Amino acid sequence: MLYLYLFGHLSVAGGDGAVAGAAVELPGRPGSLLAYLALARGRFFARSELVAALWPEQTEGGTIRSLNTVLWRLRKALSRPPLQQREVVVCDRRGAIGLPVEADLHLDVDEFSRLVGPSLARPLEQLQPADVEHLRRGVGLYRDDILAGFGEDWALRARELHRRTLLNALGRLMQLSALAQDYPRAIGYAQDILDRDALREDVHRELMRLYLLNGQRARALQQFETCRASLRRELAIEPMRETMAVYQRIADSAVGRASEAQSAPEWPAQPAWLAIPGDHAFASPEGQLTLRELVGRAHWYVAQADARLRGTNEEPDARPSA
Repeated sequence: MLYLYLFGHLSVAGGDGAVAGAAVELPGRPGSLLAYLALARGRFFARSELVAALWPEQTEGGTIRSLNTVLWRLRKALSRPPLQQREVVVCDRRGAIGLPVEADLHLDVDEFSRLVGPSLARPLEQLQPADVEHLRRGVGLYRDDILAGFGEDWALRARELHRRTLLNALGRLMQLSALAQDYPRAIGYAQDILDRDALREDVHRELMRLYLLNGQRARALQQFETCRASLRRELAIEPMRETMAVYQRIADSAVGRASEAQSAPEWPAQPAWLAIPGDHAFASPEGQLTLRELVGRAHWYVAQADARLRGTNEEPDARPSA
């Protein structure tokens, strides 16, 4: 089996189907050709299509001859030790070139898409614990943006597509962790998003709320300053009104409590029926909670947080409606 890694720098490894061998890099045009075919696995390209996509700046006649040479070099590299893999890059009856779906090939970006794709396509309330685990495993595969060092248009488009998918998966995990009241984990996912896109103002706002729910009011206020500094530095703009409103409410709540105990006050005890241990985010003494029940519980906590920020003594309903 051939193991092809596109996350980070392009590399390949041979293996017996259970354990991959040592990975080696495949630089130059052979690597570009293999990566391009891998991203469209199952599709076969005419040589003129590959020339136009991979080397658009060169004349077609000369580049088709070059493509044949590159294809020969690629096949030779794959067939030699330590890879010793044949019949990975093949031609169909028309002479078109591709990576067949049935090839003995493990592709990390395929595994990433297989794990996160279905969970992102389903509505939040329809997800099951297995879907959450798939999201976590998929995110774990993403060690770096794909095809580091490649600057061609096709590589940049593929990199942005997979990067956007990662951010969506992290956002979904952030939401699910917040619904399960696993605020430290939700905070971690939010930080992961901002590490990759510091201008996501919606995530800055959510992180401010998560810090507040986690009893870290000072960190919530500090996060606003981080957001404002990023926007000023990169875009020369101020935060949106929605962000300012969240900050102002958190700041007002802090000023209103300045005369109280030095430490941040404890949040009111949650109703016992809502308690879910952090290490078992989707289990309760009564059994498994559905995402719909978690959404209902989240509404209860949003109402409670809103009451605390407004400084009112109003209590939300003891139990959210189903």
